[in-house]
Amino acid sequence: MKTTKHRNGDATAPRSDGENTAQSQSSNQSKRCRNNYDKIAIPRQDLHNMMLLGSGEFGEVYLAQANGLQGNSETVVMVKALQHMRDENLLQEFKRQLDMFGRLDHCNIAKLLGICNDMEPHYMILQYTDWGDLKQFLVATRKEGTPSKPRPTPLTVSQNMSIIHQIALAMEHLANHRMVHKDLAARNCLISSDLSVKVSLSALCKDTYSKEYSLHKNQIIPLRWLPLEAVEEDDYSCKSDVYSFAVTVWEIFSRGEMPFSRMTDQEVLSLLERGDLHWKHHKTTPESLKQLLSKCWETSPRDRPTFSQIAVQVGDSNLVNNV
Repeated sequence: MKTTKHRNGDATAPRSDGENTAQSQSSNQSKRCRNNYDKIAIPRQDLHNMMLLGSGEFGEVYLAQANGLQGNSETVVMVKALQHMRDENLLQEFKRQLDMFGRLDHCNIAKLLGICNDMEPHYMILQYTDWGDLKQFLVATRKEGTPSKPRPTPLTVSQNMSIIHQIALAMEHLANHRMVHKDLAARNCLISSDLSVKVSLSALCKDTYSKEYSLHKNQIIPLRWLPLEAVEEDDYSCKSDVYSFAVTVWEIFSRGEMPFSRMTDQEVLSLLERGDLHWKHHKTTPESLKQLLSKCWETSPRDRPTFSQIAVQVGDSNLVNNV
């Protein structure tokens, strides 16, 4: 193979056909992404009445009203800001989430409605629901209400099963598109007054749920929702999402309790590393669901079921009727 000599005297081999093809594919993919972003770009002035919810991994998160998304009516949306443009890792994760939710169209996945990228901070505009995130709803069913804000009625077992099935269908859709969520939990699901549920972006408001995240190897992770391979090897896959799904189910039946709430993060980590972190089914969990959850918590990823298998089992009418 002939080499090319540069002015500084360094010699390099010419690009192979494979390298040129990869570069061309990368360039084409980048152009497609830009075109897709242009299609959903909305004017920043169409967002108003912005109310701060908290801070996520990229920056501040707001509720806002948006004009023109659904005809002439106003739409309540969630706005996720990217305020750390110089952090390459955060920028890539922001783009990953944009790409993931921009390409997905499923009734149980929060829809990417638009972006504002004309100036900093960039905004990601997402579908929102009238009851907010599932975690705060579940916790509210355990607390005393007030005359102005009565306590929500606790969900029945069949309603829980319906919610679990919806989450399973959403995650099956992600898995079928070879996408990994990395932070599936009740806090990252949205619930409506008709009890429809949508899986949403990870880490929407990390400061709101700061106790549910831990610093490990210079990364902020949802330790109690992750299997060992994700925690120690940064190995995220559909099978690590399956583990997190089972923890989310545990949250639903415990009405928003914190997993292993009496343990410190270090105690949880030590047990996880030794293979001694044993999940106990919440007392309200149907017997017909316990075996499935235990499989989801298997130490080896290959021993965990797929989301397609989970969706079928949870949606089985016999399972629902025998709760």
